[in-house]
Amino acid sequence: INMSKSAILILTQNTIERKIYLKTTLYFLFKNFNAKYKYPVIILHEGDYDNIAINEISTSIRKDCRYLIEFKKIDSSDFEIPKYIDEDKMNRCIKSVPVPYWRNKNYRLMCNFWINNFIKYCDNYDYIMRIDDDSIIEEPICVDIFKIIEEKNFNYMSNIIHVDCSICNYGMKSFFEKIMPDKIDKIGDLFMEHTLDKSNPHFDRFKKLYFALNLEDYKNTSINMAMPIMYYNNFSVIRTSVWKSSEIKEIINKINENGNIFYCRWGDAPLQTIIMTLYDKDKLSKLEFKYSKRLQRESFKDDEGNYHSYMPGNYAENSCISKNKK
Repeated sequence: INMSKSAILILTQNTIERKIYLKTTLYFLFKNFNAKYKYPVIILHEGDYDNIAINEISTSIRKDCRYLIEFKKIDSSDFEIPKYIDEDKMNRCIKSVPVPYWRNKNYRLMCNFWINNFIKYCDNYDYIMRIDDDSIIEEPICVDIFKIIEEKNFNYMSNIIHVDCSICNYGMKSFFEKIMPDKIDKIGDLFMEHTLDKSNPHFDRFKKLYFALNLEDYKNTSINMAMPIMYYNNFSVIRTSVWKSSEIKEIINKINENGNIFYCRWGDAPLQTIIMTLYDKDKLSKLEFKYSKRLQRESFKDDEGNYHSYMPGNYAENSCISKNKK
């Protein structure tokens, strides 16, 4: 049969910590999926992977699968702040830290990479699976994921559905309503709305962000916020031709003009979910298998040294909100 051309993409860095995570990710990727289906695995890096690091990772793959691994240096411009971004404004916003997982400049560059730049490395492939370097496939996947997306004619598949923070994604709902007024109803279905006011400690923190964005104080006593419902795209499979379509390119250009990937912390996961859903809601699918990212396995330390845990309360659950709805 004429199999589509597919590959697995992992973006990583050559640090001791990330190499440990990457080796674990690759072990479970091969053990539970790719030793059987043998798709190319392209490890993207910023040029920091020297021969020693490449050797360390490659020799950690079992011999019969080692040939599937390829290391690829991305363009240095992929991780530079774009010219259209006001860096002073970005730094002001980053310093406002309205929520613990507000993250830094590099995190924003990573989000920008998965919206704007990853597609450059997909020219030879009809489908790409993204898996992050700290993601673990926790059980054997006994079906060929790429075969499913092709045979069922899906555009996008992912695993865990979650909501993202409304402060990080401040302005996202109204942005999409403005650029796609014909899809207002559909956009409404992709967010959970709530009100922030003085009774919520986050309201004062939001006001700090508002000042950083606008250089003026927020005058009202409350604000309506919207949390995007999203697929965790740290495991996702995408039909590359759709992401290259003129319709989606136009949306991405408007996201870039808006700048809130850098000023707020508009995530690549909600953006990708919303873009793909509005493109064709019937061509998204959820793939059920046991899977975790580091945030579901470990607490994380914020810049002030406090530990936060965003994991489920027991080992039987993952963070997927669709489970809770049933």
